[in-house]
Amino acid sequence: MTKVLSIDLDYIMGPTIETYQHKVDGPNPSSGWAQFYDNTDFKENQFFIDQGNLIYCYNTFLKALSESDNPKVLFGYDHDAILYLIGNEKNIEIVNIDHHDDVLHGEFLEETPDYMKDDVDYHLLEKEIELIRRHHQVNEGNWGAWLELSGKLNSFTWIHSEHSGNIDRNSFTRKFLGDKFSNHVRQDYEFDDYEFDHIFVCLSPLYVPKTHWHYFTMFVIAYEEFCDEDATIVSDRKFEWLFNNMNTHETIIQQKNIF
Repeated sequence: MTKVLSIDLDYIMGPTIETYQHKVDGPNPSSGWAQFYDNTDFKENQFFIDQGNLIYCYNTFLKALSESDNPKVLFGYDHDAILYLIGNEKNIEIVNIDHHDDVLHGEFLEETPDYMKDDVDYHLLEKEIELIRRHHQVNEGNWGAWLELSGKLNSFTWIHSEHSGNIDRNSFTRKFLGDKFSNHVRQDYEFDDYEFDHIFVCLSPLYVPKTHWHYFTMFVIAYEEFCDEDATIVSDRKFEWLFNNMNTHETIIQQKNIF
């Protein structure tokens, strides 16, 4: 059994994230936020955090560092970077503190007509599952499904903010993961212990406004002070890119071996 604690700091944005999360985009997070402010009426000071959620994340992180026996710790900007830490593990039990469940991204749900928005089109989630299964189409929002389809997942516990829109598709997530999946708000969840084999913290900079990025820095500094070693931050690679040309490369190699 491999116990994993995963903390996504977009969890602290619960009160406001649903108002902007699909509107921030760009070649990189910094320019994405700059364009967002240029093209909308939003201001940086509008995006309040949930201080209780921040304290909960920080307290859980410190307890895990304190009570775990030499855990492997990794920091990343996108959540699929967690797979650099646990992608080769088996029998994984995850506690994911996150505004999103990250089992399925729901990238095709935008194809759902407006009159169906209140009734999730499960066929589009099944379409995403099939692409993960056949083509390893993994990203920051569906790494949980990739672990399941790779036969690595024992359980997936999602601790979410009260405002998460992903709750609307919980019935499908449970259908997909069965008894492996459970979801809770922090007030209703109690850790059996804080002993973890792996600890991962990510910023999710397209979901956390730049004015709040310093909270990620706070976690990094806490780790370095507590463990007396430099933190490892995944900054120049993205796990989903590993598979971008995998099928293409396999096809070329097969063709080459014919001759």
